[in-house]
Amino acid sequence: MIDKIPDEDFRALTDYLKSMVLRALEDTEDKPVAIGVRLLVRDGHCHVLPPTWAPAHPIDGEESGEISEPVVEVVEVGGRIVVTAELPGMSREHVRTWQEGSTLVINALDGLRRYRRAVALPEVPLEVEATSFRNGVLDISFGLKSDMEAGDLYG
Repeated sequence: MIDKIPDEDFRALTDYLKSMVLRALEDTEDKPVAIGVRLLVRDGHCHVLPPTWAPAHPIDGEESGEISEPVVEVVEVGGRIVVTAELPGMSREHVRTWQEGSTLVINALDGLRRYRRAVALPEVPLEVEATSFRNGVLDISFGLKSDMEAGDLYG
C-alpha cells in the first residue's frame, strides 16, 4: 500500500501553479482572476487535470474598488440572535442584506468602498425582527419563527 504522494508530484504541481498565476497576471492586466485546479490522485501519484480559469466577476456587475470583509459580531441576547456589522463610510441606501438558508449575506457598495460578508447563523428557522443602521453600523435582530420554542435556538 502506498502511503504518500512522491515529492516530485508536488514540485510539479507547485511549478504548474506558478505558471498559471504568471499567465493570469500577464493576460488580465491586473484584474482579479479565479483559477481552478483539478487533481486526480491515482496509483500513488498526483496528476494535474486541464485547468479552468476566468476573470473574476465583480459583485452586482460593478467594477469599482476592492472588496473588504466588514467586521461582524454575532451574539445571542435574550433568545434572539443579533448580528452587528461595521460598514464605515456607508449609508443605508447602499447596504443590501439577504438570507440564503442559514447564512446572512451582507453586501454594501457606494462606488468608493465595497463590503461583502457571508455570516453563518444557527441552523434553525429564523426571521428578521428588527434592523437598524446608524453611523456605519448595521444591526439585525433575528428571532425564532413563530412556530419554534425558545429552547430550539441551538438544538
